[in-house]
Amino acid sequence: MRQLAFDFFTHGDEAEKDTHSVDTLKSQPSIPDVLSQMHTQPIGEKKGFDLTPVFSYHLERAKRKTVGFIVDERGVTVRAPRWVSVAEIERMLQEKEGWIQKKLTEFGNWQKELGMQTVHFVDGAQLPYLGEPLKLRLEPAARSVFLSEGKTERELIVNAAKDTEEDRVKDWVQVWFKKEAERYLGGRIKVIADRALVSYSGWGLSSAKGRWGSCSSDRRIRLNWRLIHLAPTLIDYVIAHELAHLDEMNHSARFWKRVGEIYPNYESARRALKGVYMPTLPF
Repeated sequence: MRQLAFDFFTHGDEAEKDTHSVDTLKSQPSIPDVLSQMHTQPIGEKKGFDLTPVFSYHLERAKRKTVGFIVDERGVTVRAPRWVSVAEIERMLQEKEGWIQKKLTEFGNWQKELGMQTVHFVDGAQLPYLGEPLKLRLEPAARSVFLSEGKTERELIVNAAKDTEEDRVKDWVQVWFKKEAERYLGGRIKVIADRALVSYSGWGLSSAKGRWGSCSSDRRIRLNWRLIHLAPTLIDYVIAHELAHLDEMNHSARFWKRVGEIYPNYESARRALKGVYMPTLPF
């Protein structure tokens, strides 16, 4: 499932189940939190509803503390805890109706312009790696999957025949990218944290489809493994953003001042990151 995850009410990765996490660095422009007090009345299950002007949405009940909206090729999906009433959900949808209609249109335009799948996992394909093209080469004589750096180009060598099914090649390549993300991101967060004199309790990779990073109240940082596709300057900005949250668990002026202390001139990286949409990445 490819999506632009406009999940603008969640706090941190759902898998962490940490209600104190700071919701940060989504893959789309940030949306103000309009979640207000909710009624805690029991409700029954419903599959979909209509609003005026008419657009359908799909309701999913989930073990979470907040309500999230996701816009993707299915339309609008609302993920909400069971204690939030349908009436309250529809009230929230009506408040954001204009915004949702705009995002549905934008998503349709992005699909037309960029396509839902931009990479084919065949011999000679190119994948983004640290902001630069990485050529995929299928070589049955190779013993493993590894990076080869030549004078003119970099290649990812995969020990597979050239007629290997794309899905199998994709799986092998994705494993390599995740391992590379763990190596590279782990090195960068240590360097940047040491330089900024910031301590964190730990870090891990995230597979979230709607945010680049998150920081929880126990001082643990999560970084999206797909960052390995982006330029080092953008990666460093994401890391600086999350490290700044260890001092300021908000997005106040003091927070952005702290970001600037860790990563000077962060504004250009911040603008560039807003133009990166996860559905255009290979995985």
